[in-house]
Amino acid sequence: MLVSYQWLKDYVDLQMGPEELAEKLTMSGIEVEAVSSFNPGITNTVVGKVLSVEKHPEADKLFVAQVDTGSEISQVVAGIDNFQAGDLVPVAKPGAVLPGGFKIKKSKLRGVTSNGMLCSAEELGLELVHDHGILVLDEEYPVGTDIVTALALDDWILELGLTPNRSDCLGLLGAAYEVSAITGAALKIDFPEFPTVKEDIDNLVEVKIIDEDLCSRYSARIVKNVTVRPSPLWLQRRLLAAGIRPINNIVDVTNYVMWECNQPLHGFDYDRIKDKKIIVRKAEAGELLLTLDEQERKLDESMLVITDPSGPVALAGVMGGFSTEITEQTRTVLIEAACFEPTTIRRTSRNLGLRSESSLRFERGTDPEGTIRAASRAAQLMAQLSSGQVVEGVVDEYPRPVSNLVVPLRRDRAREIIGLDISDQEIKEIMEGLQFETEESGGLLHVTVPPRRSDITREIDLVEEIARIYGYEHIETTLPRGVITQGRKTREQHLEDLAKKLLVSFGLYEAITYSFIPFRQYDDLMLEKEDPLRNVVKVYNPLSEEQGVMRTTLLGNLLHSVKYNVNRNIHNIRLFELGSIFIPRESSSDTLPWERETLAVVLSGKWGIENWSQKPKQVDFYDLKGILELFIQKMGIENYSFSPVNHPAFHPGRAAEISIEGEKLGIMGEIHGEVMSRFDLEGKVYAAEIDFSRILKYAQLHTNFKTLPKYPAALRDLAVVVKDSISSDRIRQEILDTAGELVEELTLFDVYQGEQIPSGYRSLAYSIVYRSREKTLTDKEVNDLHQRVIDTLVKKFEARIRE
Repeated sequence: MLVSYQWLKDYVDLQMGPEELAEKLTMSGIEVEAVSSFNPGITNTVVGKVLSVEKHPEADKLFVAQVDTGSEISQVVAGIDNFQAGDLVPVAKPGAVLPGGFKIKKSKLRGVTSNGMLCSAEELGLELVHDHGILVLDEEYPVGTDIVTALALDDWILELGLTPNRSDCLGLLGAAYEVSAITGAALKIDFPEFPTVKEDIDNLVEVKIIDEDLCSRYSARIVKNVTVRPSPLWLQRRLLAAGIRPINNIVDVTNYVMWECNQPLHGFDYDRIKDKKIIVRKAEAGELLLTLDEQERKLDESMLVITDPSGPVALAGVMGGFSTEITEQTRTVLIEAACFEPTTIRRTSRNLGLRSESSLRFERGTDPEGTIRAASRAAQLMAQLSSGQVVEGVVDEYPRPVSNLVVPLRRDRAREIIGLDISDQEIKEIMEGLQFETEESGGLLHVTVPPRRSDITREIDLVEEIARIYGYEHIETTLPRGVITQGRKTREQHLEDLAKKLLVSFGLYEAITYSFIPFRQYDDLMLEKEDPLRNVVKVYNPLSEEQGVMRTTLLGNLLHSVKYNVNRNIHNIRLFELGSIFIPRESSSDTLPWERETLAVVLSGKWGIENWSQKPKQVDFYDLKGILELFIQKMGIENYSFSPVNHPAFHPGRAAEISIEGEKLGIMGEIHGEVMSRFDLEGKVYAAEIDFSRILKYAQLHTNFKTLPKYPAALRDLAVVVKDSISSDRIRQEILDTAGELVEELTLFDVYQGEQIPSGYRSLAYSIVYRSREKTLTDKEVNDLHQRVIDTLVKKFEARIRE
């Protein structure tokens, strides 16, 4: 936000310079990022009065002017004669410097001496709207006045770095309120007063708001018999100080009042509005609007438009329509001052790529109580600058009036928070200095906050206002106090660090993905409609549909990561993510979701590096299972198991559920082909998702040590033929339960189906190491134990022993 120091002084009686003001504003929380001179670099240039103009005796395209510069009569040669005797013009005297470092010297042009130069606006570094050629001043200035003073170029521009909550300071009146509160300077703000013509404005225009949630107020005034022409130089100069390019007196007034009041305005050519009816509604899908930049815009139902019975005439809060623009033929102007819903304007502006000063203000929120003042101020200036007449009255549609917010303030509490002994009277004066009304009642100070300060809604906001206006510099510097403790990581943090180190040591790379995902990701994972993972936390104001809900699974994001890498010709992928998923709580919609730590792993492509001695191996189900088994073991967990399971995201018959002591830990397997297709992936991808909170529950940080065995081991092999439906894990567990602690090692070393094995059966071959830690086992003891294992398997599983 650019603030002209001289313009600001119109509204507040400042007695300090711009640098001091910038310091006070910054110390109060309104950061001034820069203070710069508005003078583009002009010296020794004055207001001159043209006494006479004659043609150059030796050149057809040159003219000789006699100019009174106050101190002398100077002869100046000019290249154009758009001026005449009696006009006031800028005269750069010999020795003057113009913008760009251009120096003026006394010279001869075709034998005629020229004592300086008559200047155009461009030569003075000003983008003014005026007749081509020498700048003819439109006001009376004393001859010899420095042109910098005459055009108010001796101004200073304060660049405010406003935070989003301080949208009230996007207007000079808001800045004036702030400066008055900080400095104690008197305000000079009055409601616009001007003559009007008696005519019933309700007979001239009708306003109807259809979508009241998107437009809380719409005020309109009418100015008749206007003449569209360039704005006076003082107005153009102020707009340039604000960084706005002048256009004509009508459009310039709307921009001027926007900068003054923080209320965007729009001027319609009243005669081009069909049936003199304004309708505020949502656009229809596919509706078209030709905007002021002569671009045809295709609208959608999320956008708010201003229409007449024939269709859209403006894109609400963003840009006007070409069909009702102000032109030189305009004779009657309809002034719009409205309050639009910020989110709608922001979305429209972003979707159409139309960012403007108006949309910026609407996006941050405008004061609904300020529309009539702004419309009246614009009407006053239009009548003054265009010889127009203001129609009496205002058309004001305000379906849901906003009332001032009253916030009770405990002054003792304010003093306690700030840490300063500020008197009750000082607190009252600070509130009233901010133009907040106050009332004592029940030991509290009831503060009435005007709608322009939408950032103040609670007592703590008033406490902050007291602290910053009183002065943060008055708060003494103190050292922090409290009990000093040694910082250390919790058990959970140590286990998380261990988990990541283990997975990296296995050759995996950590991925970090967004917590916000599109809801369609659950369809891509082919989850059933009643699947609990579809119960999600929705984001009220998502940046886009791609981030509409909070994730309840990590699988979708990791599959997108696989696709991202494959698209960049990286096919051998080994990723893991350890992050939170978000589960809604059933107790209340206002309760924060439960964040559950979850671990996901994904493998694709080949494993290993190709060289002269080996070739990479295609990853498979057992690579993933081996990683998970080793990970679980390294986390100090022993009683885990894998069992077949069906899951819609995984290939049938190629998925397993992981459990610890009968408690479900997670799932792993090969991603279903249809899911692969929906994520635009080819080949095979293996993935796992584990509830890491259960890992934390069972994990052990300490390591157990055992002494080396003193007694020899006995090795036996056992091959059993069982039905396909009987898992190896069940056989393994039965062997361990039967032989007890005497089984030191049990390994499945062969699985066979084929000749000599009946259909529907398979052969499982185990290597068993028997050892006692207390004595040497005899052959008879080992044989008896081994036979007991065989008898148990035959009895329980109808197993047949292969010899």
